[in-house]
Amino acid sequence: MKKRRSMIVRGLSLVTSAMLLMSGCGGGSSEPKCSELMDRTARDVSVSVSRIDDLPADFVMGADVSSYLSIDKSGASFYDFEGNKVDMDGYFRLLKESGLDIVRFRVWNDPFDEKGRGYGGGNCDTSAAVTMGKSATKAGLQVMIDYHYSDFWADPGKQMTPKAWLLMSDDEKEAALEEFTRESLTALKDAGVNVTIVSVGNETDNGMSGEKGWTEKCALYNAGSRAVREVFPDAKVALHFSNPEHDYVTYARHIADCSVDYDIFGTSYYPYWHGTLENLTEVMSEIADITGKRVMVLETSWAYTLEDGDGSGNTVSHESNSANPFYSFSVQGQADEIASVTGAIADVGDAALGMMYWEPAWIPVGYYNPKGSDADKVLESNRKKWEKFGSGWASSYASVYDPDDAGKYYGGSAVDNQALFDFEGHPLDSLNTFRYMREGHELEGLTLSQVIMPAPVSMEIGEDIHAYLPMTVRGELDNKQRLTFNVEWDEEELRQLSAVGEYTVHCTITDEIPGSDGTPRKVMLKVNVLPHNLLVNGDFEKGDNTGWEISDPMAGVTRDDPYRGDYALHFWDDSTVAFTASQTVRLDKDGELVFSMKAQGGDMGDGHVVKLIVKNEATGQTYEGSVTLTGWQSWKETGYYVEESAPVFRVSAGDKVTVTLEVSGAAGGWGTIDDVFLAYNE
Repeated sequence: MKKRRSMIVRGLSLVTSAMLLMSGCGGGSSEPKCSELMDRTARDVSVSVSRIDDLPADFVMGADVSSYLSIDKSGASFYDFEGNKVDMDGYFRLLKESGLDIVRFRVWNDPFDEKGRGYGGGNCDTSAAVTMGKSATKAGLQVMIDYHYSDFWADPGKQMTPKAWLLMSDDEKEAALEEFTRESLTALKDAGVNVTIVSVGNETDNGMSGEKGWTEKCALYNAGSRAVREVFPDAKVALHFSNPEHDYVTYARHIADCSVDYDIFGTSYYPYWHGTLENLTEVMSEIADITGKRVMVLETSWAYTLEDGDGSGNTVSHESNSANPFYSFSVQGQADEIASVTGAIADVGDAALGMMYWEPAWIPVGYYNPKGSDADKVLESNRKKWEKFGSGWASSYASVYDPDDAGKYYGGSAVDNQALFDFEGHPLDSLNTFRYMREGHELEGLTLSQVIMPAPVSMEIGEDIHAYLPMTVRGELDNKQRLTFNVEWDEEELRQLSAVGEYTVHCTITDEIPGSDGTPRKVMLKVNVLPHNLLVNGDFEKGDNTGWEISDPMAGVTRDDPYRGDYALHFWDDSTVAFTASQTVRLDKDGELVFSMKAQGGDMGDGHVVKLIVKNEATGQTYEGSVTLTGWQSWKETGYYVEESAPVFRVSAGDKVTVTLEVSGAAGGWGTIDDVFLAYNE
């Protein structure tokens, strides 16, 4: 029994090791080690980009560069491709020459405390947008204004009312929003800024400016739209949502029911959070068809290194990086991601209007090398500049407005490794991707350096393995460009998957391989055949709560951050997190049970509880196992698969066994639970 249980543990853990391998942190001899510092010659890397044909005539490519002014004030330098230092005008000329058509600036209402100290994140008010907008316009760039209608960051989890609007009624807030938008846009117009798109709200899936209902949100959308039509009648009005895996069709219907006046339905798309490119194209095509509006990707980005450049930690890092295998964490990987996302939205057709990269200029205000002799001095200097100039994601002064987030976690840039400039301000060739997508820039003589092993597959015994097999694999060329190759599977090997256990099967690449001598290239896949799960919808792949009784709507089955498959039990709340999910199974035979649960998440506070409880209602025997959540994609597992010393869990035919997931934690806590498993140990 113990040998069998150990086998199952290893099989269930294979996904984690494969993720590390795919992220470039594996143990293979050809893989880079995670301890290596960033390659400081990244600025010299040339990227290969294919031309995207048949782009709509007015298709725009651009970037949100809202942090630029605060970075500039902090004393950081930017350079052109010849190594010459550039001022603000030169910086925007560089963007134009690199193929950008448009730049975006976020605008907060009043990102300052009562003493005039900035909240950080660029201190992005109308004045900053005017200053940068004038230089951008001079360089021949269009300008998009992104109103958050908050005094600080607005996103799906946080849509805070501006300080000045807190005591207003809905009608008063609507009037104030229209007036604020009109005055802000008038300042931009008077300064000669070429505003062509205005976003009324930022990632407003769950609210805007403190309002959560669709009727209230739509009234605010229309208020902002009226101001845009008045001040910039030729500009397009955009609405911005966060994730194409959400129910955009329902969003669009609510907006139509409220007769909102807008032109663009925009989405964010980050590969490590927002599903496949195929889904992006499919969803945005459907939105274009049912609304008749144009569609855009308003935010996307990718890391060119997993190193941190300013000493403040990054969203994508060695400790918490995405396991997405489709792009390498390299300059070429950035180019691949930009081109792929652009191609995916362009595939919508004439309704596609463009794409925007997010914050390519948010470099460190001072390059921090933790192994350098002056590391402590650089970090202290950075902290002072983040506070004084607002060049970090948040300053300590933001705590008066946002105590639960900025008040606890203020600091530097979390995306300096996703910039299109290196840590010292030199442009990477990935910046030229915007130009290359129109012209093409193919490098000659590339060869396939490695094939990325597909993520291991887990299936219940008796299921058809073909439903789980990938029909393509990714290969990495010697410049780190990643390509997709079609494969065929060895059917004789697949027929061996007839009993519980771990297996290795192989496929053969059928496409032409760059630099190959024609020898067939085989790729290995690990398959874990699991015993039959006694739980209904234990992996949540039905896409809903079927089988589970969930005590609070803060938790539900979504596409957000699954461990395996497409769905998981996701939870989040801006107040205290507390819920249970349970189901009871009647057993049909005697035996011994094994069980497990996986979970990931964060911001749950000290002493939080994420627990798996298994109870035999007939005998009273109970198992309780818990995990501590340590961050995004940091999966933890508990259960009778994991704990070799756990007592045997014996059951008899007719017994009822209840499985309960118990979760509690601090306000703002979040996470997902997946692959809850209950099976006979056979």
